[in-house]
Amino acid sequence: MNKKIKRIIALALTISAFSTFSSFIPGSISNFMSKPVYAASYDPENGELTSLKIKSSEGETLKLKDGYNGDVVKLSEDKEYYVKMTDGSQGIKIDAEVEGKNRVIKIFETDNSDEKGVDSGSEILLGKGYSTIYIRTYKSSSAYRTAYKNNNVKDCEEEYVIHVMKTVSSSNEDTSQDNIYLEDLDLGKGKIDFFKGTTSYNVKVSSDVESIRITAKPENSSDRVRINGKLVTEDDKYRRTVDLNKGKNEIKVKVTDDKDNQRTYTLNITRGKSSDRDEDEIYLDSIRLSEGKINFDSEKNEYTVDLDEDISEIDITAEPENDDYLVTINGDEVTKGDDYEETVYLKKGENIIKIVVQDELNELKRTYKLTINRGQAEKEEEEDNKKDETVENNDNKTGWVQTDKGWQYKDKDGNIIKSKWLYDENAKVYCYLDENGFRKTGWFKDKGIWYLLADNGVMLTGWQKVGDKYYYMDSNGAMQTGWLKIEDNDTKKVTWYYLNSGGDRATGWLKYGDSWYYLNSDGTMATGWIIDAGSKYYLNEDGSMQTGTKIIDGKEYKFNKSGAVII
Repeated sequence: MNKKIKRIIALALTISAFSTFSSFIPGSISNFMSKPVYAASYDPENGELTSLKIKSSEGETLKLKDGYNGDVVKLSEDKEYYVKMTDGSQGIKIDAEVEGKNRVIKIFETDNSDEKGVDSGSEILLGKGYSTIYIRTYKSSSAYRTAYKNNNVKDCEEEYVIHVMKTVSSSNEDTSQDNIYLEDLDLGKGKIDFFKGTTSYNVKVSSDVESIRITAKPENSSDRVRINGKLVTEDDKYRRTVDLNKGKNEIKVKVTDDKDNQRTYTLNITRGKSSDRDEDEIYLDSIRLSEGKINFDSEKNEYTVDLDEDISEIDITAEPENDDYLVTINGDEVTKGDDYEETVYLKKGENIIKIVVQDELNELKRTYKLTINRGQAEKEEEEDNKKDETVENNDNKTGWVQTDKGWQYKDKDGNIIKSKWLYDENAKVYCYLDENGFRKTGWFKDKGIWYLLADNGVMLTGWQKVGDKYYYMDSNGAMQTGWLKIEDNDTKKVTWYYLNSGGDRATGWLKYGDSWYYLNSDGTMATGWIIDAGSKYYLNEDGSMQTGTKIIDGKEYKFNKSGAVII
């Protein structure tokens, strides 16, 4: 339904309901409007909250919503709410009041039964990511103390659950590492907002930046600093220049003191785009149009639609895969409450519409582009008719026929084969003919499976290099993801690889399930001893990283929780 129509209906219903209410209670409207307003008909009982205000520690008021990107709501009988922080504050402050004499409020950072709560108005420190806060009410201070003493703080009158999404890192991040820090971390290209407690940074540089100078100064001059395993000192001003590959580069900066306490900072530097398909792994679930039609593919970013000239507006629905994602259509946010729909007015001729889906928490973003041509449908139909006439007059050959647009294939009845796979008996290869009968090339997705077709249209199998990345296509041409086992026919040696969700071959550290693995520069899974960024690790026969204690070749070794051997 058109969003404007829905709003008009909602307004009419509201006016009707209010008129009915005032007709039953003459003269009461002014009194009604002067009382505190909750959600419609909310009358808090003893133990329920009468007010709930949440602010970031920087003072920004956080609105209560029914989802992270849902509609703004007021306090009601509901006991579950969502808020989103975007200002980089270290935490939040919750101010709440409760109905009933002597009632008390306690706020908890976990769902543990033995946690000691804090009072309303206290600051709660939060890290980047998702957090859940519990607000519980008790009949009295004595009731709370008894519950706490019995290790059962869940024994309360009412419990409210607040889900918090913090999209920006702050200085109180990463307490899992040792209490040792860099004083400064600076890049010759690109920019980071360095805080000593924040250990992971994402940086983008242009494709012409082939190397980058990194300066990593420790807080204590006696501490040792390594950049990608190489020691840097005060003599070289704690600097090192590191070469960059196109695409993603992971650079480790490790600071260690004389007691072997250490902290590792990670720089994720993306140099330009390594290929046309190197997009962030975030998608829309669907794009629907009130006029015209597109064959939506979540990984295809550009579409063209031709409409008649008398169509002056169009409703666009862009539904994300995850309701937590932020979606905008030409800069205007659309939410679940809007059915992710926006009305766009069209000028005559070409209209460019950009739909952006964004995971603010993980800094992922993808842009879809719609080119809508108003007044082109009739013209395109005429041109298509002319093309069909040309094909029909092409000597009525069977097999491959060359046209001015490319190669097509005619079956025994002289019909052009379209939108299907074709096995060429002569060449013994597969190819795919598109909706116009021409051979597809490059990446192609069919029934949820990715294929790679050569410049001549031939379906490729085995290892394939695209840009700086490697992909593996099985014997049926399907792109593989996840763990890949390859056995040498002659030696019977088995080699393991891991292919990311985008199909590209993984290298470096990989977390899978509860274990860490290391993939060599050629993608092969490592086993045994390795040295990475100046630390020594042991990978078991199944590739999993060893922690704790293990006897290797008759000698006992101890490993810290990050897997590094303790010397």
